[in-house]
Amino acid sequence: MGLGNNSTATYVDMRNGKIYRYSKTNEMGTTPIQNKNGDIKYYFIYDYIEGTVTNFSTREEEVVGKTKLILQIHLVDQGETYVLKIDTNSSYFRMFCSVLPNIDFNYPVRFIPRIKEENGVKKSSLIVISNGTPCKFYFTKDNPNGKPDIIISKNKKGDIVDIDRDEELEFFMNLLTQTKKRLPHPAVAQDTISSVSSPASRSEEHTSELQSLRHLVCRLLLEKK
Repeated sequence: MGLGNNSTATYVDMRNGKIYRYSKTNEMGTTPIQNKNGDIKYYFIYDYIEGTVTNFSTREEEVVGKTKLILQIHLVDQGETYVLKIDTNSSYFRMFCSVLPNIDFNYPVRFIPRIKEENGVKKSSLIVISNGTPCKFYFTKDNPNGKPDIIISKNKKGDIVDIDRDEELEFFMNLLTQTKKRLPHPAVAQDTISSVSSPASRSEEHTSELQSLRHLVCRLLLEKK
């Protein structure tokens, strides 16, 4: 599947059960979406993206005053390079990492995000297909395989007030680092690709300086040694 014919990397976002590609103008086929600042942005929207995984990297983006750590999955399809951006604080990220050991990177990988609403609550899910087969979870509740538990804090009424995923995030980043070393089709110019800014990021976000120790640790884990 190709998303464009650019010679440079095409950046896409995974959110709201779809794959979004930013467009600077109101091109035919784009969908206008109002962001949190009230501005109208235009996007091509897809059901999935597929390609050969060549690299993992991270970046920090500031959205409406909040800093987010983003996982970037670098893909190649028919000579075109794509960078799939996933918020590390999302279910999509956790589901991707949960099937990571079961992905055969010798074959193209298809990412199919989904979202459904149950009792007024939206729930995100991600199907990852490798070699024509949906990948199963490697880390489960019954068989965590070394993945640390999340820490849930509750108030006196028993309501959840905080969920600490720091140890889980560091665990997943270590896993990505080890997987990156074993990729059978590594990017030829990883540093060049990783340094390219996406058009959407330049127009509605900006990469910030590292603002937390947690993000610093996780980012260093994926730096090329």
